[in-house]
Amino acid sequence: MTVVVTGIPGIGAKTAEVLTKHGFKTVRAIAGSSVEKLSGVPGFGPARARTIIGKATALLASKPSSPPEAATSPKATKAVGKKAARAGAKTKPKASKKVARAKLKTKKKAGKKAARAKGSEKEKSRKEKLKKEQQRKEKLRREKIKKEKMRKEKMRKEKLRKEKIKKEKQRKEKLRKEKQRKEKLRKEKQRKEKLRKEKQRKEKLKKEKLRKEKQKKAKAKSKKIQKKKKP
Repeated sequence: MTVVVTGIPGIGAKTAEVLTKHGFKTVRAIAGSSVEKLSGVPGFGPARARTIIGKATALLASKPSSPPEAATSPKATKAVGKKAARAGAKTKPKASKKVARAKLKTKKKAGKKAARAKGSEKEKSRKEKLKKEQQRKEKLRREKIKKEKMRKEKMRKEKLRKEKIKKEKQRKEKLRKEKQRKEKLRKEKQRKEKLRKEKQRKEKLKKEKLRKEKQKKAKAKSKKIQKKKKP
């Protein structure tokens, strides 16, 4: 047996029509619905939806086998509403417990949803943080590779520069030694030439001396011969 929607305190004929259009034809349908789903009906916010669900739950608890209403007139609706209110008042402790459980259930659902949303946000934040960290590491790796490349290039240039300086120094040293060798050869040649000339000069002097000595001897001999020839 079902209980009509107008049996819920605070639900009139017009509101019942709106609820019926949106699929809430019975009290049981409203009691088994969620706050989010009932909030989608025009004229129902989260607070009102929560209250109506509590009242519907209390109504079902108070009248588990209530007969269906035959009349749909305003007077019949009002009578049913008053009767339901009185029944709800009689079973207030039980209804309050069910309302409390419904509220707790709704709160838990909302908490779970919030937790899921928070978890999703945390996961998103974690992924974003991880992405940024990976980008930072990649940037550092590229910077390190760049610096290493620059360092190697600098070392290569420095090596070439030192090699060039070394070769230039070797070339200059070779030229210096060659110059020294040539200078030594030139001096040696000069010395030999000087010795040769000195020798020639001495040889010439010796020959001249011998020639003069010979002439002197020849002259002395000639004089001696002449002296012998005179009577």
